[in-house]
Amino acid sequence: MQHIYENNSNPMDFFQRYPHKIKVVDLELDIKTQMEYFAFLSEASQEYGNENPTNAFREQAFDTSVPLKERKRKLAWLSCSEEVEVLRTLEQYEESCPEDVKDFVTMCIYQCRTGIESALLGERHAVVVSGMGGKDNRIRYFAALATLSGEPWSTTEQHLLHEELMLTSKEYDAVVEMLEFSGKYAKMLLLTPITLSPVTIVRKAKNASNELGVFISQQEVITNISLLPDEKLDGIFSGEE
Repeated sequence: MQHIYENNSNPMDFFQRYPHKIKVVDLELDIKTQMEYFAFLSEASQEYGNENPTNAFREQAFDTSVPLKERKRKLAWLSCSEEVEVLRTLEQYEESCPEDVKDFVTMCIYQCRTGIESALLGERHAVVVSGMGGKDNRIRYFAALATLSGEPWSTTEQHLLHEELMLTSKEYDAVVEMLEFSGKYAKMLLLTPITLSPVTIVRKAKNASNELGVFISQQEVITNISLLPDEKLDGIFSGEE
């Protein structure tokens, strides 16, 4: 797992030039499921071309006797439809589908709905996926900081970090969804504009806090994969993971 997010080569130029054409997947689905979906979608586009799904095609997509990979390929192709009927069929299927395709179907529904919305608006979007989802043009990140002493955060230290994090987030048009203190850790959820590295916000808030008294470790953990429990953070901060 990549714990430290860095952006040194500025690969976000595309997003800065076309922010209105970006759509962040707001589902909190495992990143592997999301990437698997796009892989099957690519396979389906090569295999089926411009073929419209027939009734038999749809039946096979839901038929558990059909191999799982083939079902997923067909489900991915169905998600390209701009027909409301297909969207409703996928939504109904989600309610009773097998667990091995549950998250995959959720992703298909999201993509199908996005496609219909785009067709109605007459504008196509570049879709951005993240393990923790996002909102509007912001991606959700989990971040953690630790006290330099290894002791729990004092009330004053908590207040300082809270104030600096709020000020920095406002400056960069980010949103702090959560800030909680657990022992030596400060854990947060940030919605960060897609054109900005979350490292910028976390480090600025940390450095501003340390100017008033060095009490925060220089180590940091930032990821858009999942929330990390204290036990996982212990291993990362100690260098064991």
